[in-house]
Amino acid sequence: MKRYILVLLLLLVSASALHAQETTPVSSPDNNVYANTITVSGYGTAYGESDLVYLELGVEMVDADLAAAFTSTSESMNAVIQALRDLAIADEDIQTTGVNVFPEDRFNPQDPSAESERVFRVRNTVRVTVRDVTQIEAVISAGLSAGANTIYNLNFGIEDTQTLEGEARIDAVEDARARAQSLADALGVTVGRPVIVSETFNSGIPSPILGRGGAMNFDVSTPVSPGQLSVSVLVQITFAIEG
Repeated sequence: MKRYILVLLLLLVSASALHAQETTPVSSPDNNVYANTITVSGYGTAYGESDLVYLELGVEMVDADLAAAFTSTSESMNAVIQALRDLAIADEDIQTTGVNVFPEDRFNPQDPSAESERVFRVRNTVRVTVRDVTQIEAVISAGLSAGANTIYNLNFGIEDTQTLEGEARIDAVEDARARAQSLADALGVTVGRPVIVSETFNSGIPSPILGRGGAMNFDVSTPVSPGQLSVSVLVQITFAIEG
């Protein structure tokens, strides 16, 4: 009888412990991370002068003889590359980005029954990095004079964006704190220390000066204005609040 009572008591104790384990919430240091906080985003932008120019110079030839088209394109591109070297553009700043052949069948609209003529369009393109923005007009002029007949993707850049990033980051944090303070004033509380901070940035965003993505025909004397570029930083900050 005593043994039966002892076993029954042990079963009751075990069931009670199991129930407590299932229903008692687990304590975690992260449970209250967002309690009594305000989360805001701040945006900052800094502007700087361009010190890099990127562009693609291309040579495009069309001929019924594929070998002749290839030869003409290669000779003209070699002349373009040499003209760039003569301007002290380093070889590492001249990179071939494409060699393409496009067969085309040309039809006579005046005689639909006539056989089509097969021709070949050969294109050779190099990407040029110009490290002196005052030299860009000379680069375009030299390339066109040497035989380039297409220009693509003219863009400006900033080689070292760290200083501008620092300025934009400070502005972003100040903006975030001002937003948090505005919310706190409306709620009648006090902004405390930052609890969580995250950041993203977008550097060297050029304004569309001459367009992108298509062939462009320049007069040799075409002026090019680099303007300014921006570096933007976005921060998200969670501040503790008091009161």
